[in-house]
Amino acid sequence: MAAAALAVGLLGACGASDEDALRQWMDATRNARAKPPEPLPEAKPYVAREYAAANAPEPFAQAKIGELNKTLSDSPEAGRPRQPLEDYPLENFKMLGMLKKQGETFGIVRVDNKIHHVKVGQYLGQSYGRVVRITDQEIVLRELVREGVSEWKEKMTSLKLEVSA
Repeated sequence: MAAAALAVGLLGACGASDEDALRQWMDATRNARAKPPEPLPEAKPYVAREYAAANAPEPFAQAKIGELNKTLSDSPEAGRPRQPLEDYPLENFKMLGMLKKQGETFGIVRVDNKIHHVKVGQYLGQSYGRVVRITDQEIVLRELVREGVSEWKEKMTSLKLEVSA
């Protein structure tokens, strides 16, 4: 019992000296003067330069913007009315199957949680995708993709049959 009392007394004494040392360090740190900041580097004076392209054609001239907008708005199939399924990106379409009715083949697709029947010649997707062939495994489309500002390139794409697990 006496040993326990002695140990408690010694531990209490150690704690007091640690607190005193901490207080002394905090007081010394608080009273120490901070180094003054280093002076900022000398600012260089601004030298204006003359605009060298003053005689060059204006890149933002309304005539050029109008030409570009006309080119970008030109569709490769401008005379054809758009079909409702052209409002959806092709990635949103899922092929669910194929149906033959009175000798005509239809592809069954789902988009926007609605089921649609499509046939050869119809358009799907936002890249002028025209259905060219329907099989029991896929719907093949010919898309027209812009290449550059005014050129269009044909690209064959297909919607594969979605097999549910």
